[in-house]
Amino acid sequence: MGLKILILGSGGREHSISWIISKSKREIEKIFVMPGNAGTLSEKNVFNIECDINNHQAVLNFALENNIDLTIVGPEVPLVEGISDLFEENNLNIFGPKKYFAQLEGSKVFSKNFMDSNNLPTASYKEFNDSKKAKDYLNDKKMPIVIKYDGLAAGKGVDICETIDAAKNSIDNLLKPEEKIIIEDFIKGIELSAIYICNPNANKKNIGLTWIKDYKSRDEYNSGPNTGGMGAVTHPFCAYKKNDIYSLNVEIEKILIKTIVAINNGSGSSSRYNGFMYLGLMISTHDDKPYLLEYNCRMGDPETQNILMYLDKNEVDFLDLIGFDNSQYPDNFNLSFIDNKKYSGYCCTIVLAATGYPEKLIKEFYIDLSHLEENEFVKVFHAGTQINNGSIKVTGGRILSVNTFGEDKQSAIDTAYESISKIKAYTDSDLKNEDNSLVFFRSDIGS
Repeated sequence: MGLKILILGSGGREHSISWIISKSKREIEKIFVMPGNAGTLSEKNVFNIECDINNHQAVLNFALENNIDLTIVGPEVPLVEGISDLFEENNLNIFGPKKYFAQLEGSKVFSKNFMDSNNLPTASYKEFNDSKKAKDYLNDKKMPIVIKYDGLAAGKGVDICETIDAAKNSIDNLLKPEEKIIIEDFIKGIELSAIYICNPNANKKNIGLTWIKDYKSRDEYNSGPNTGGMGAVTHPFCAYKKNDIYSLNVEIEKILIKTIVAINNGSGSSSRYNGFMYLGLMISTHDDKPYLLEYNCRMGDPETQNILMYLDKNEVDFLDLIGFDNSQYPDNFNLSFIDNKKYSGYCCTIVLAATGYPEKLIKEFYIDLSHLEENEFVKVFHAGTQINNGSIKVTGGRILSVNTFGEDKQSAIDTAYESISKIKAYTDSDLKNEDNSLVFFRSDIGS
């Protein structure tokens, strides 16, 4: 009998994880995605399961009843609410950190205090639960300034404010009764996402994935409101000469190790961090050093789609990376874009979104992908979609992503834009009333 894998989530991240696991060299019996989307239904041995993943007992019951060998948690909410604790208590394999560790993402106040107390490089900050005090604090600060909501906000609880008036409006919007915000200094530089696979039980406990540049702002030239992500590319630094980026890589890995050691020591138990660790970094133009902006305790979206396209084209088995089966885990395995003799290429990811996203988005319309041809270098990962009467119905703000692989940057970007331009939107399930004003995408991904 083959492996049974359960993936929690409904976005492009979960579609891409199910896709790459379906291509594993291991014998896979079934991959369940809970609840999945229109895209997951099309993958080999992948089955959608209709269930509320925030109902942890229902998820646990399904895993027990179906003899699930491994559960992978996609989104952050179940982790912050302790689903990994519940699974471990019931002796089930789950890849995702326990509730204590997930505070690194679940609370900006916790994470910033953690960075500060462990001397990790980050912007100066102050926390507030009082609107007046927060606004008074702005009087002595230089603009731009960054304001962050303390809790989870699906990537949209951060405002970069260019003026004091904008900052005051942000405080009014983000500071809820009996809750907190962070106000921190703005660091000018180049953003970089460094995602690690951390498994204390694997032979190689921490594996760094290729660096990613993501595009969080809705509009071109990083303007407009923050979103969950409008695109991603293999980071430009990955193409630099080895000597040029070696020292930066060392500094980033120091941040990772310091983080893992400190959070493990602070847990008060024998538990160790197990799951993905996403370091959101700013490489400062002032001193070329990495500064921590945030932690995520899962893979990003759409960064995952981009990374997994890269891994697939470099013939890397995802289950090897997470160290699921140590008997097959190579002792000398080393995924490093720095040593580019083996790992190479460039990936581009562009998100197609519903008009109005992320605020008052339009839903309940349909898209047609029949003119877009997928091949070994072009892959569509679905997010806010469902199958309705044989057509693809839009159910969320980020509809899907087009992901491309090329030997060089420009070919990947050109292919991505050529492909996404072939997607059509319709008001009806019969695909007769075309209305492409229902969708949009950024035109500057890769710049």
